[in-house]
Amino acid sequence: MRFSELHKHTCGQWSPDGRYLAAASMGRVLVRDAETLKLVQVFVCCEKVGRIEWSPDSQYILAETSKQGVVQVWCISDGDWSCRIDEGLAGVTRARWDPSSRHVLIMTEFHMYLAVWKLQQDATAAHIRHPKYDDRGVAFNHGDGRFLAVLRRSNCQDHVSVHNSEDNFSSEVFAFQIDGDCADMMWAHDDSSLLLWDRPARASRFLWYSLRGELLVQVKECKLLRSAYPSPSAQFLVAACFDGSLCLLSGTTRSIVSTFAHDLKSALAETGGADDVAVLREEPSNAETDATSGARYLRLRNLSAVRVPEEHIARETPVDADGVPQVGVAVAKWSPDERYVATLHFGMPTSVWIWDLGRVCLSALLLHRSAVKSLAWGPCTAPSTLASRLAISTSDASLFMWSPVGTSNGNCPLAMTRLRWRSDGLHLLMQDKDCICVCAPGPPDGVEADTPAVVKALSELRDGAGEVDNAEPAKSCAPPITAQPWHDCCCCCCYCC
Repeated sequence: MRFSELHKHTCGQWSPDGRYLAAASMGRVLVRDAETLKLVQVFVCCEKVGRIEWSPDSQYILAETSKQGVVQVWCISDGDWSCRIDEGLAGVTRARWDPSSRHVLIMTEFHMYLAVWKLQQDATAAHIRHPKYDDRGVAFNHGDGRFLAVLRRSNCQDHVSVHNSEDNFSSEVFAFQIDGDCADMMWAHDDSSLLLWDRPARASRFLWYSLRGELLVQVKECKLLRSAYPSPSAQFLVAACFDGSLCLLSGTTRSIVSTFAHDLKSALAETGGADDVAVLREEPSNAETDATSGARYLRLRNLSAVRVPEEHIARETPVDADGVPQVGVAVAKWSPDERYVATLHFGMPTSVWIWDLGRVCLSALLLHRSAVKSLAWGPCTAPSTLASRLAISTSDASLFMWSPVGTSNGNCPLAMTRLRWRSDGLHLLMQDKDCICVCAPGPPDGVEADTPAVVKALSELRDGAGEVDNAEPAKSCAPPITAQPWHDCCCCCCYCC
């Protein structure tokens, strides 16, 4: 692993095409070349930058200055072009892009309205009243991204409205009322319906609605729901529950496929053999022989004697920013090829559980000496030997990598970092509260970096930097799959058919 020098920046973001790295430094937005980290552009803001976001086409970048209720937009290819959006007393809580990169959606304070601005001279905003949430409850359809669905709440009742970008989102194409208190929503994989689910600590329901407001299917079999995580294709989603269970739902059959428990003994019994589950424990490396690699993973053999470290339950259960108790499954991360799901459990903060959805069982359990702070899967555009890689950061200054073909690790200059992969899978952004650095992980241990396949893939990615959209999808490092992960089979899940 190789690491860059530290930069006193915050809000680091790779551009979607992988060519640039943007970050904030007080009242400036700094754009660097993704390979050399040399400065390309510097944009000056009116106030300290709270958040930045790239447009999907990587041509524009916006910066939120929430104290003044202002959003500023710049063009990377035209340094003289800029845009300033001022919401005045309404304020700004979140700004985001639409899929076309030509509209900016701004959520105002107190959920007053969602403003949709078009990037053109003398444009007027379309206002969508009473959005329910600041950071969720807004979804564009998967196909052409023309239709915007907004979860709204007024008079103590949830509503969904669908708007069309062709009329500047000014009118409702469809609108209907929801029976319940919803946490979020998403479009079905074929854009034929909308899927909504209830807020935590209430009735655990998944509701499929037609665009005309007809309730198509209602799934209640999940246990007490804490949060839900859709797969990248929206074909599946996993429901994280307060009791530590993880439910896998199919979007095509609209039913529960399987349920997993965060219990090693139960997972081993379902797998059928201890050899099929890799339990890896972090161990200190030998400082005399390997002073730079930090800790390393050691595979445990006697799994019946393994005890997963658990955290003692506090007298008062802590809650997150939404007031939801921090109990049960904390995080679930899908791999881009939808073969794996990595999860964290509040009661076992040092452990990472990796579930193989092809075999519908536990694939690996990673045990660390300190609490896990961040997980990030490598993108599918990476070479096949680098695909399906999970990067893990902990409270210690160590970085771990797991993949089906091997693991790797190294000492890093930052601890407790947030992780974000570049779109080509060759570099990883690490950032803490006020510093960022870039890591080039290299291939996993046991995979030669100079093999012809790896050299060819890496050279193609470097030569085609900025042309990620034209790259071939990466092949899975898992056992061969003979069918799409969403074909209609008896198990609805696919990889095993």
